[in-house]
Amino acid sequence: MTVAPVVRPRRLVLLAPLALAVLAGCSSGVFQRTEDRPCPPVRVEATSSEVTQFREGPGRDLTDVVLEAEIAGYQGECQYDDDEGSVTVELVLDMTASLGPAATARTQNVRYFVALPRFYPSERGKRVFESALAFPANADRVRYVGEELSITVPMDPTDSAEDYPIYVGFQLTPEQAEYNRSQRPVRR
Repeated sequence: MTVAPVVRPRRLVLLAPLALAVLAGCSSGVFQRTEDRPCPPVRVEATSSEVTQFREGPGRDLTDVVLEAEIAGYQGECQYDDDEGSVTVELVLDMTASLGPAATARTQNVRYFVALPRFYPSERGKRVFESALAFPANADRVRYVGEELSITVPMDPTDSAEDYPIYVGFQLTPEQAEYNRSQRPVRR
């Protein structure tokens, strides 16, 4: 039986800048198990964990930055449905975002993806979502916790959930991907 994975975004919650210190422990991926079986591995790849958006035009220095955002981590749990032959992963993404000097609006949109390589190259192997990040009048840097995703992954009965990795990251343009690569220190 071939069933496409189902991904549903739910909501985004803004946390005041003062809550940043309290949430420092939420910056890595954490899974709570509801049973003794493993959850699918969730990966936030370094190449797509950050996005820098620039204003229109050729400038690419600090004064041209509209928004910088990072997926700082996630929390989640998984639940097996043996009758349906699937595992549902509930994820809550943790993002930080900063308005840059070129921002002209207090609300900025970011696009992010959820990908299941096991289903590649079918279009059911990746979904792209968009979220609006609203900045309060008194804050240019905020942490967003609560971008909730529900991912139902159909599984072969002989497989382990560990065989179905899930990737999350920002949906980057080719220029944004190249910018991210150029910002990485050279390893020797």
